[in-house]
Amino acid sequence: MSLGQLVLKASREPVLFLPRVEPHEAGRVLALLCFAVGAWAAQARFSGHDLVAWAALAGIMLGMLLNWRWMKADAGWRVDFNQRRIEPVGVRGQALPITGEGWSIQVAPGEKRTCLAIDLRHADRGRVARLIDVPARGKSDSFNLNQLADRLATRLEVPRTGPRL
Repeated sequence: MSLGQLVLKASREPVLFLPRVEPHEAGRVLALLCFAVGAWAAQARFSGHDLVAWAALAGIMLGMLLNWRWMKADAGWRVDFNQRRIEPVGVRGQALPITGEGWSIQVAPGEKRTCLAIDLRHADRGRVARLIDVPARGKSDSFNLNQLADRLATRLEVPRTGPRL
């Protein structure tokens, strides 16, 4: 789902799911399995061991390609605007009611160098949850991330802090 679609949903829907996009495990599993087969074939002496080693190398490359391109987005945070509540879905954390003072939404640098994130923060506890972490590939991504942060802050009735991009 694109940032633009998330902005539209954040404007209208009573509940918004903010996905955490990460590589699918299948690529890593395939690469590790092929590495083990390749290491075994490189030391074994049987007819065709070179062919098995080359096939394992091709499997490692395929696993790396899958890890790079096959993403899953089944985990993340569910934001319930009506109840002012944020719940984890498949990620570490606990459900958080947004009550009282000190809560804010902040745009921050992401985990990777070219990523931007939206954090739920509390004045006493600091960052409570990283709601979304996405690549910032251009001005439109930065603009949409700003819009999403604004909509989240408005609908959760908390201030938006941090820099505007």
